[in-house]
Amino acid sequence: MIAGAGRNRKIGLGLAFGLSLALAGCQSTSSSTHEEELAPEGDAPFFTSKLFGVKASPRVTRLKKVPKGGGRDQTGKPYMVRGKWYYPKEEPGYVKTGTASWYGANFHGRLTANGEVYDMYHLSAAHPTFPLPSYARVTNRKTGSSVVVRVNDRGPYMHDRVLDVSSKAAEMLGFQHDGVADVKVEYVGRAPLEGDDTPMLMASYRPGNAPAINDGLPSGVMIASRQERSPFLMAAAFSAPKAAASSIPSTPRAVPARTPSIEDLIQTYDAAPSAPVPVPMPRGSLLSYAAAPPSVGAQGALASMMKVPAAPETIELGALDDVALLMRVASLADGRADLNEIMSDGKVSLSLNMRPGEDADTLLREVWDAGASDAFVLRTDER
Repeated sequence: MIAGAGRNRKIGLGLAFGLSLALAGCQSTSSSTHEEELAPEGDAPFFTSKLFGVKASPRVTRLKKVPKGGGRDQTGKPYMVRGKWYYPKEEPGYVKTGTASWYGANFHGRLTANGEVYDMYHLSAAHPTFPLPSYARVTNRKTGSSVVVRVNDRGPYMHDRVLDVSSKAAEMLGFQHDGVADVKVEYVGRAPLEGDDTPMLMASYRPGNAPAINDGLPSGVMIASRQERSPFLMAAAFSAPKAAASSIPSTPRAVPARTPSIEDLIQTYDAAPSAPVPVPMPRGSLLSYAAAPPSVGAQGALASMMKVPAAPETIELGALDDVALLMRVASLADGRADLNEIMSDGKVSLSLNMRPGEDADTLLREVWDAGASDAFVLRTDER
């Protein structure tokens, strides 16, 4: 926690210009019914916004199965929560140990920080600074079990926790009932925006000290289909571990035409048990997922659901030093949200506190269109 928690104050539209100048100075069960099955609502700790004064983003679907993809690629500007500054950036080679927590049914079907739909049954996570979306390997240091998760949300912001994982990830890592675990987090790389990466993430599971599940597949797989193929995984299957990089001939070789089986993929993961699996960056259409139709992305989910009145929320803007952009944001927020500054250590972080009855998701998209592409709805599920 940074010394001096800072101070809050509301900014009127007429003061936005003056603030921006000061800011610049300071900062120089069956497949047929699964689609309609509702997700449970009571298997996660009760949500409280008491410490933050804001609530979770509105739920866009209550179905158990939610659409994948449909979010935004973003890194973000520096921002402050509870007196502490966070600096989003890509950090190749990032490895950190600490406490991880998890979040589940209370947030299932709600928007994540980058606009995807949170799925408690998917292997995903929230991190304060990783690019969104990206991949990270999480290892339970007590049991040795580990799995790669999709980082598509922001948090946690309390108790010096390093990561929040989904309910499914906590279950696979063995700490769903404990609530928290001592983990190691390793940054893997950027993730594609569209497509379903579930097969790859499930195949990345390593049981550690726990007994492997007897599903007829090689040790290391919890649940995976022999038929499903992920283009991203296929590319990863032919990527050698960093430790063996010196043995790779300098002359380029043709990629084998044979489609790798799930056994090939697991052998690739097992080849480097102590290091993150190198995942190639998608380039063009060769290594990326095929674009999903609008009807299956997060946008489609929003369009297909009935509009539910939003509870008061906060849109985090971070450190804005563009005067024209600040004026556009202030104009959009006028009458719908209060523009707030949080000052600490000579720096200013901006946020929008939604007024009762106003929809944060609608304003968020307008703010994105105005140029504040790094804005996100603050998720405050800390417990």
